[in-house]
Amino acid sequence: MRVQQLKNIVISGSENLKDFSISIQIINYLKNKYADSHVTWIGNSVQSEISKFITSIDQFLLFDTIDDETLENTDAIFFLKSDKVLSKKARDLKISYRIGGKDSWRNNRRLTHSIDTSTASSLLDAHFSFLHVLDIDTTVDLSLQIVNHPISTFRGIIKKDLNNIVFYPYRSNAHRAWPGVRYFELIDSLPKYEYNYIIAGLEEEGKALKFTAPELFRVPSVKDATDLESLEEALALIAKSDLLVTYNTDIAHFAEAMGKKVICITSSADAFFINKKIKTILTEKTDCYECIGDKPCECLRKLEINEVISEMENIKI
Repeated sequence: MRVQQLKNIVISGSENLKDFSISIQIINYLKNKYADSHVTWIGNSVQSEISKFITSIDQFLLFDTIDDETLENTDAIFFLKSDKVLSKKARDLKISYRIGGKDSWRNNRRLTHSIDTSTASSLLDAHFSFLHVLDIDTTVDLSLQIVNHPISTFRGIIKKDLNNIVFYPYRSNAHRAWPGVRYFELIDSLPKYEYNYIIAGLEEEGKALKFTAPELFRVPSVKDATDLESLEEALALIAKSDLLVTYNTDIAHFAEAMGKKVICITSSADAFFINKKIKTILTEKTDCYECIGDKPCECLRKLEINEVISEMENIKI
């Protein structure tokens, strides 16, 4: 099927920051094929702050600002999450390409292409399958920096004469976490004078971390950067680092999109939400019922530091 040249492309995203951090990868493939296209992303206010550093997003609109004129002159719209109201508008405007995941029969009828993503191995692969409608080859490795580096000053934190390793051990409202004490053991096992170790987090995350893993902050070689005021400031710090070690998949994906080296330590239950380009250390179980609800992940709690050290040795920084 021959696809016409597309000038105006709209991507209706998810409210979830994790989904946003992964799905921005599709923009490079769209821009690679349609270099002169105008890409509009629809999302929330937190995503909007990050979009300022993504030059391939030409326009960012908030979900609650969408009106009848938003989709006028649109050639293609991607629904990364089903949206009843917006898909109706797109159908009524007879947009040529209305692409989304297969859902209810009513939702499917509003789309020109409803894609079965049930066999996708990851969220990114699911979103890539939407691009195949436009004959876009997603097997090509587009190793381009997607997110530009936010700029901020971190006096006394970053050391120019050492390799800077940022550890981001915490995320609010998450129970699948590698325990803070493991980061302490990891730092204690690494060379003392080759690296500058930085513990990072937003202010509330820092308070929680100091309560649950106070030993982390008693190591003289560790710099405390757990008073960051925003996600933008967190990314600015990571931009100055040589390596990020974290279980926070949102932060990991944004760091990878900035071209940074990342090791992500997480549960196999979250493997669907990991970009395969990221160096990932996963727990062995894929269907662990012990992690259901708010219970801490036992598999992550038992995960030792040896595998992390091995991955760090394999990454040249």
